[in-house]
Amino acid sequence: MSSALAENKNSAESAFFSLHKTFLEKVKPHAELLPLNRSALGRFETLRFPDRKHEMFTFVNTKDLVTSSFSLQTENPVQSEFVRQHVYAGCEQSHLTLVDGILRPDLSDATALGTSVKIESLVEAAKSESVRNSLKISIEQENDVFASINSSFMKQGIGLRVFRNKQVGVPLQILHVSTGSGNGSVMTVPRVFVHLEPLAELKLITKYVGVKGNYFINAVQDFTVEDDAALTYTQVQADPDDAWHFSKNRILLKRNSRFFGCQASNGTRLVRHHSEARLSAPGGELELNGVSVLVEDEQAHNFIRIHHEADHCTSSQHFKNIINDRGRASFDGTVIVDKGAQLTNSGQLIDNLMLSDDGRADCKPNLMIFADDVKCAHGATVGQLDVNQLFYLKTRGLSELVAKKLLTRSFAESIIQKIPFPQVVKELNNTLLKKLEADHG
Repeated sequence: MSSALAENKNSAESAFFSLHKTFLEKVKPHAELLPLNRSALGRFETLRFPDRKHEMFTFVNTKDLVTSSFSLQTENPVQSEFVRQHVYAGCEQSHLTLVDGILRPDLSDATALGTSVKIESLVEAAKSESVRNSLKISIEQENDVFASINSSFMKQGIGLRVFRNKQVGVPLQILHVSTGSGNGSVMTVPRVFVHLEPLAELKLITKYVGVKGNYFINAVQDFTVEDDAALTYTQVQADPDDAWHFSKNRILLKRNSRFFGCQASNGTRLVRHHSEARLSAPGGELELNGVSVLVEDEQAHNFIRIHHEADHCTSSQHFKNIINDRGRASFDGTVIVDKGAQLTNSGQLIDNLMLSDDGRADCKPNLMIFADDVKCAHGATVGQLDVNQLFYLKTRGLSELVAKKLLTRSFAESIIQKIPFPQVVKELNNTLLKKLEADHG
């Protein structure tokens, strides 16, 4: 590392420590969370900000982010009409709104959930020894410096518990609203802890939006899915294009549990999704799908690690990116099959559609297999529209422009249609795919 880069990196870390000191003095985090804040700060001191050679950030340049001067966001007013615009049909009485990482009961309505789900502040949830220990272990073992930053400033957030043998009939939406800033950059650190007890089922939608831009949302979500439980999860990133968006989803699957996840990324100046999943007992099933549409200078990056720790588990991943103009996408995903994880079945596929010579897609699928009775495969493609398909559509009377738009939309729709929430699919058809109809250059 050059001396100039090292100086910038050290300066950024010093600014972070100074910001954390201000956080302790002015915010005064709750006694239940303060030991976790301090433990996370120690972990940050060990991990430090990454350079370009860091294995987690091979394709992600965080220089502009870490050298920006951030202040902690103070809660700003949000109009109820803005919230209503982003609550999906069917979730009018089953949505929770977090404004700048803080739960707003006045902008939330969870009456349709009844008594099947317990919703509480993270402070209250952390009074449970099991939750507190889970948070403590995850912080001590954290491998992502930005997730450690989230824990260092953790002061609010929510805990969700779906009780044993309860199947929640309506989808629950968590809406993250960032108020942003018209002046200097601000940072928010939303934290959500989700626990499904044995035989429980939940359908969950998380959506990220912003009133203004110029913010860094650095979110962490912890999912624990107990024996024979099932979580269906969709994550929609729809922040303004001048925001930074980092999120980490930590998934723990127990015996015969299931996690079906889809994510849709609109892209910003820098989006990074980190998924870390552990299939810790036999019979676990994990599916992760993702789609992004990137134009102009938007970026969206995925970093995924799936740990098969037990036998008879399955995992699959399918991600698609459409890249126009100077957009950038990357996928860095590794499936690790431990020695005792026999009869593992795992698949991984990444497809990139390039609409511009100036765009970039980086792919790094990887398998690390230490068991001998497994079925694992991976693959990646980077290419342009199929000329044969284009020719066929033109022979059917379509203009070249219409044919290209049709093929491009169908490429993304194959992932979007997997989302099991029709209201989300409808929105993405009207927002994410609308980006493909505009001319860029």
